[in-house]
Amino acid sequence: MQLDLRFTSRPLHAIWCEAVVGFVYKDSFLTEGHVAGVDQKTSAYLRYLNKKGFWDGAIGETLLIAGEERLRADKVLFKGLGPRDELKPEELIEQVVAASRLLEAMGVQSFAVKIPLLGDMDRHVGQLEKTVKEMMGPFIQRHMPEEDYLLTALFSVETVMLEVLREMEAKLKAYFEPTIYCTLVVEPSGSGANI
Repeated sequence: MQLDLRFTSRPLHAIWCEAVVGFVYKDSFLTEGHVAGVDQKTSAYLRYLNKKGFWDGAIGETLLIAGEERLRADKVLFKGLGPRDELKPEELIEQVVAASRLLEAMGVQSFAVKIPLLGDMDRHVGQLEKTVKEMMGPFIQRHMPEEDYLLTALFSVETVMLEVLREMEAKLKAYFEPTIYCTLVVEPSGSGANI
């Protein structure tokens, strides 16, 4: 197995991949202009589903929709996180792993994800590192012996996180490389290049 990890400040709707994953706080998409980095049309669609009583972002709730013309990805997977002020870091990790298992089961080999910021910047750095490691787990468990399997995972982060990630780069590579070949790219701030 080969792992291609990438970090960017671009929103999910601007990234070419098979699937995007958005983590959504319960009912937050009713008042915020966008959801987890996706475009306005997709956010409006979620508000419509909420109005119809179909989906509200409760913790563990899952919604899979087609990207259609709205996004560059074929699939859009949303995982509910429940109310923003009630979410615990371990619950976020549970939802991250659940989303990862779904992606692996669907045969997705390239995805982009936006991880919500919990707490201050120092806590978010540790949370992001743990999230990256845990999200790769289901793919590694299933595909580690396959030499030609390539997983591309792109994490959309706040611009301020890009410099911090450069410092985390060596730690992440050291974590994965004893078992799998890993490349890691941190996109420069403000880059418009396609990944």
